[in-house]
Amino acid sequence: MSTEFTIKEAKGTDYLHVKRFIELVDTDFYPPLSERGGGISERMQRDLDTPEANYLIARLSEPDSSDPLCGIIGMIGCTRNWKGKDTAYVNFLATHPDHRGHGISKELTIRYEKLLAEQGIRQIYLCTWSSNPAAIKFYEDRGYYAYSIVLNDRGNGVDTIYYKKKI
Repeated sequence: MSTEFTIKEAKGTDYLHVKRFIELVDTDFYPPLSERGGGISERMQRDLDTPEANYLIARLSEPDSSDPLCGIIGMIGCTRNWKGKDTAYVNFLATHPDHRGHGISKELTIRYEKLLAEQGIRQIYLCTWSSNPAAIKFYEDRGYYAYSIVLNDRGNGVDTIYYKKKI
């Protein structure tokens, strides 16, 4: 059965729901986003209050009124003009654990790439870590290629892998 959802750009009024979603998936990241410089709050402030950055959110078409996430089931974040006027950096991509395997991250990525191309972006950068084979496969299946690997960058033998893609 497919999951019915819509995708839209996050607004300041989505702050609380976006924060709750990031907190939900926090430990899926290595290291967790909450343990990185500034934590989740600083990341959100930077991405919701900066004209060059924002999130696209996937939200259930008919969310349960008691859902503390207000139906958010996936999200991708990006900073435009990262290494120049025609570049962008994807700084976040996650799907709600209960909704994985329904193509939500794929649809978010396709939509964001299209939106960025319409805004004049020609190259997208991102990174992931070597102990995340699902992300590596996901990005490589979508045409991203590794251009740099920083060995043991995240400690415990975990490397950071940098990817890019022309759009």
